[in-house]
Amino acid sequence: MNIGTHFSRPVDSLLDVGCNVGAWLRDCARQLPSARLAGVEINEEALQVARRNVPSAELHHAGAEALPFDDGTFQYVTCVEVLEHLPSHLRASAFQEMWRVLKPGGRLILTVPHAGWFAWADSNNVRLRLPGLYRWLLGRGKRDKSYDLAGKQVEWHHHFTLNELETLAGPTWKTATVRRGGLFLYPLMDWLSWPFYRLERANNPIRKAFERIAGWDYQIDYGVASYGILVAFDRVEHGVTT
Repeated sequence: MNIGTHFSRPVDSLLDVGCNVGAWLRDCARQLPSARLAGVEINEEALQVARRNVPSAELHHAGAEALPFDDGTFQYVTCVEVLEHLPSHLRASAFQEMWRVLKPGGRLILTVPHAGWFAWADSNNVRLRLPGLYRWLLGRGKRDKSYDLAGKQVEWHHHFTLNELETLAGPTWKTATVRRGGLFLYPLMDWLSWPFYRLERANNPIRKAFERIAGWDYQIDYGVASYGILVAFDRVEHGVTT
């Protein structure tokens, strides 16, 4: 699922919510050299890496539910695999904040895990599904420290239906595009990649091969069985219906 294909016109400004180490923003800087780019991230260590990767972008230590930008600042907002990490009570607030910082007629491009056939295979939920075993084998995960510093905790990796996303978004958003992708290979490659991440060997050629296989699987739309979902939402003005 290529996010860039959902840009419907020349891009003058883009905010990436949950930018992590800035990989997507770095791609944007190459493809959209004249666009104003910005990002927010709660993981301070990842944010420092992002600042090195994308020195031209305006980056802030902040969460999706409290964006440090003025109203109507951006033409596009991207939120890639972030909403599932928020506590459920903050998800609607995140939609409201992303609506606020978009210009009239702006677009949000969102990806999240989908409630498909293999949602149960999500490796991110082992720590919460089997907490005793997880602590016995691993102690604490690498994510925990950054979440502690941000005053947050690792949440259950929720898999959304399209109806859930549209309900969370509410009437100030219009669904423009829906794309699903991935089935069993995508979560399987994540499981196989985990030891490499744990050993800080993310660039190992074998793990990179797993990543390519997962990417190939994610490009295939398996419909409601799919493991992931992309939704492009267009900002609708209050009181305007179409």
